[in-house]
Amino acid sequence: MNKKINYIFLCLVLLILGILTPALAQIKSHEIGRLWVTRFETGTMPTYAPLQSQMNYPGGDFYLHTGKNMEAIGHWIGVKNWTNKLGEFKSAYVSEGGYQNGDAAGVLFTRSRSNRKVVRQRLPLVIVNGDTEERIVDNRSSAYKRDKNLEADELITSKWYTDVGIQVERSSYAFANRKHDSYIISEYTFTNTGNVDDNESTIELDGQNLTDVYLGLWRVFVPSGDKGHEAMGGQRDDWCHYYGNQQGDSLRGFWYVYDGDNNSRTFDDTGDPSETSGEFLAPQYVSYGVLHADTDYNNPEDDRSQPATVNFLPKAKTHTHANSDELTMYSDLSSGKQSQGSDMLEYSYPWHPEVQEPHCLMSFGPYNIPFGEDIHIVIFEAVGAVDRKLAIQYGKDWFEGNLEFNGLTGDAAKNAFLATGKDSLHQIVSRAEWTWQNGYTAVPDGPESPNLKLDAGPGKIDIEWYYGDYDAINFSHRDNLPENDIDTGIYDFSGYRLYRAVGDFNNIYNLIYECGGNSGNPITNTFTDRNVERGKSYYYYVTAFDDGTQNSSSLFPGKSVESSHFSNRNYQYAVVPFEAAHTNMDSIYVVPNPFHAGGLEYGGTFKEDYLIDQGMGARPEDQLYFVGLPAKAVIRIFTVHGDLVKTLHHPNPDNRMSVNESADEMWFQITDSWQTIKSGVYFYYIEGWDRLGTPLGSATGKFVVIR
Repeated sequence: MNKKINYIFLCLVLLILGILTPALAQIKSHEIGRLWVTRFETGTMPTYAPLQSQMNYPGGDFYLHTGKNMEAIGHWIGVKNWTNKLGEFKSAYVSEGGYQNGDAAGVLFTRSRSNRKVVRQRLPLVIVNGDTEERIVDNRSSAYKRDKNLEADELITSKWYTDVGIQVERSSYAFANRKHDSYIISEYTFTNTGNVDDNESTIELDGQNLTDVYLGLWRVFVPSGDKGHEAMGGQRDDWCHYYGNQQGDSLRGFWYVYDGDNNSRTFDDTGDPSETSGEFLAPQYVSYGVLHADTDYNNPEDDRSQPATVNFLPKAKTHTHANSDELTMYSDLSSGKQSQGSDMLEYSYPWHPEVQEPHCLMSFGPYNIPFGEDIHIVIFEAVGAVDRKLAIQYGKDWFEGNLEFNGLTGDAAKNAFLATGKDSLHQIVSRAEWTWQNGYTAVPDGPESPNLKLDAGPGKIDIEWYYGDYDAINFSHRDNLPENDIDTGIYDFSGYRLYRAVGDFNNIYNLIYECGGNSGNPITNTFTDRNVERGKSYYYYVTAFDDGTQNSSSLFPGKSVESSHFSNRNYQYAVVPFEAAHTNMDSIYVVPNPFHAGGLEYGGTFKEDYLIDQGMGARPEDQLYFVGLPAKAVIRIFTVHGDLVKTLHHPNPDNRMSVNESADEMWFQITDSWQTIKSGVYFYYIEGWDRLGTPLGSATGKFVVIR
């Protein structure tokens, strides 16, 4: 039933997407590394956007985008002694791009449709049983503009205008390199253009110099979507902390938010342990921080005293134009506070009203920005967490009362283990700082991701990977090896790795095959996975890796680099193997038996039934299987009175879903007269032959249909 509900929900989402296609054209997402983030054209999030990656980690769900870690983004620009386009003088004013969805209510940020994405390497095709997968936000077939000279693997540029006359341009960079794919760097340029709308031919605030300007960036983080709490109406239980404004702090400065204990449960639920398995569902440390802030409009040197204000407010006390005055909002930006976060205050629980649901602020200023001048700010977004395999295993041990960690047991061991995610975050932040200091090109790229072709077979799944343009699906242009190193032009390709998950594409992937490199296997472009079970869903991706010889400028010089672990992952279609054809007639039966319609309404018109029987729009609710069949068979189905209602061939040339050499043949209960069969007892008589045409005899049986 849950799968049916999810399917219905997905259909509704896709229907909405059909309606919102023009709006979706302006949604661009970073989906190449472990950190996924969607960029909207005005920098903030719209009130409703069904397909958005809100710092999803690790990776995400291409349709429903689960695993979100961020709830809202805000961009505030505060000015003093300013005159608006109507000639009204304001002693203080804040142009608000709301950090609560919808809170700006048409007030202040106007938009320019300039959200664009550029990729460095071609986005690969993924073909499952002949069907090419699609991504709604990150479309494969049309792709994005490709620029081999791009400094990072992905670049999304956005530009919008504000009513104080400042144009905001943001360029965000993402990487596929596994050592650098948990952070995204965003460069902001705030330019005093005097333009307050998206018509650049008119300048409404021509010549006005802006003084005492504060540039504020808000974030509202919710580690792993506050699983188990928010959806159930529970209390938000997240702590926030700022690192970098105290003596001895080794990194530039960043906010991070992490899950705390919640009083609505009878146990310590820090990390949101699953109540059925113990898996820690919210181990993330979600972060954003500063990499650079101009000293002044005419001095691009990094001002290490910035951000001038570091503070947080609980949701209940946040200020917007809807509930506060301009002086108070300006004071939020200019207060000069250097908070260390809610977890440093005298509150024993994160759901205290003074700290609950923290809204985290970094504000830069005060700047004077003359007409035509600009200020450059660079930030990063990052997520650190314990490895999911360990979150599952340690969670299970904790759930069963067996967890020991660093000499601790029980909840103390659980919380100490989860806290190692903070160490992971610090490492990721240090890499973001290194990249900013050394340049994006210092991060080496792996080889291009290959196209991936998956085909289910009897007791196996055939996997093939190759390179080529978008006509490669028709095999008109294919290459088996990638191009030279994209940075140096020197050939450094070394081999391929094949990963697999079972049951769901968000499950853990394990390496199941490697060729080239030090694997001992010669380089190939095919693999047959025979370690599969009939009826299970399988998901794969293939990476290409280099030999490391061209990675001398790296933080890890000489180390091999893989291509993206997400670019060619199948997600839309599972690959489901079937049982190989039997060599006898001794184990044939029908499933489900009895077939029970469960009180739902079925049936259809003459035409619908005919199309269904051809496999051109199957009704899953009418589907039953003859299993245990030989390679070739003729199935005759009779009523209890001996009337022949259907002659079914295996394999069925009229049904594209029928598979050669399988032990199964589906039937949608459509008679030779193209009618849906009714309730009753039915008998079958089956004649069979092996793959070479040798007769194997016959088998009989019966099944029951209840409608």
